[in-house]
Amino acid sequence: MNNYLQAIILYAIKKFQGERSVYAIYHMLQGKKSSQTIQDAHLFGLTNIFGTMPVFTRQQLNQNIEQFLKDGFINPTDKTDAYEISGHGEGILAGYLLNNPFPTYLNGWKYQNITPVFWGRLNLLIQTISHIVHNERRFYPIQRNLKIQSFVKEFLHTHRQDRDLIARHLYEELVSLLEGQSDLKRDIFILKLTGVNRIGLTFEQIAKSKEAEEEYVRFMFFDSLHQLLAELGDGADHPLLASLTYDWKRGGNPHLTQSTQTTLQYLLEGRSMGEIAEIRRLKQNTIEDHLVEIVLSDKSFPIHDYVSGEDERDIAAAITELGTKKLKAIMQMVDNKQISFFQIRLVLAKMGDQ
Repeated sequence: MNNYLQAIILYAIKKFQGERSVYAIYHMLQGKKSSQTIQDAHLFGLTNIFGTMPVFTRQQLNQNIEQFLKDGFINPTDKTDAYEISGHGEGILAGYLLNNPFPTYLNGWKYQNITPVFWGRLNLLIQTISHIVHNERRFYPIQRNLKIQSFVKEFLHTHRQDRDLIARHLYEELVSLLEGQSDLKRDIFILKLTGVNRIGLTFEQIAKSKEAEEEYVRFMFFDSLHQLLAELGDGADHPLLASLTYDWKRGGNPHLTQSTQTTLQYLLEGRSMGEIAEIRRLKQNTIEDHLVEIVLSDKSFPIHDYVSGEDERDIAAAITELGTKKLKAIMQMVDNKQISFFQIRLVLAKMGDQ
C-alpha cells in the first residue's frame, strides 16, 4: 500500500462488504448530504470518515480501485462497481494501520460543519490576541472569511477584560486539552497555528518536517480538532474555547439536514407523514427518508407509530441472522407481506452499525 488515502478507501470497501458500489465511498468522503449517503454512513459504521475529503475526485477513486485489483487487494462481486476486500487486502490493511493508526476521535458526520469554522475562529483569535499583546496592531489576518473575522471582532468586543488575561486563559484552556493528545497530534496542531512573526505551516510542510505522509498528517489534524470539540463538553472548564461553538450547538440538531429539521418540527407537532408531505409538497418517500435520518441521528426517537413492537423484533432478528443491510434479503427472511422496506430501514437505522 502506497499511501494513507489508499488505506481509507480500502477500509471503506471492507466496511461495505460488497453491498454498495465504490461510488458510495466517493459520496461518503465528499460528505454528500443525500439520504442514501447519510444512511450508509451510519449503517456501515463510516460516520468517522464522512465529509473528510471534500475535494476527493472520481478519478482518484477509479485509479486506486484499478491498483487494488492489480495488487489483489479486492475481488469483484456480482454487483456492478462493488468489491469485497480479499484476504491479502485484509492483511495489508491491518499491517499498514498498525504503523499508521486510524484516527481515534475522528467523526466527520458529527463535526464536518463546525470543524472549519471552529478552526478558523480559533486560529484568527490566537493570531489577533498574540499581535495585540505584543503591541502590533497591524497584521494580515490569516482568515479571509468575513464571517469569521466578524465573529472574532465580536468576541473581543464581548470579552473586554485585559488582553493579556484573555491570552493567558486561552493558553491555559488549550494546554489542558492538548495535554491529553498524542505528541504527533499536539505538534501538528501547534505547527498549524499562526501568531506574531510566524505563519502556520501547510500539511505538506508539516509532513516533510515529521517525515510522514501528507494525507496522514491532515487526518491527524482533524482528529486533534475533533478531540478538542468532543472534550469541550458544556464548556464549564473551557469557557473561552466553548464559546467558539455556542451558535453551532444552539442551531437545533446540527447533524440533520435543514429539510429534515423542518420535517422533525412537524412530527413534534403531531403531524402524520402524509400531512407533512402534503403541507411541504414533497413525496411521501422523501418524508420517509427524513424520518430514517432522524432515527439515525437519535436512536431514542420513538418508531412505534410506524412499526409495531412485534414487527420490529422480527426485522431485527432477520438483520442479525443474515448479517446484511440488503433490504430484499431481509424482507424475504421476515416473510411478512405487511412489512415495508421503509419499516426495515427504520429498524436498521435504530440498530445502527451492530
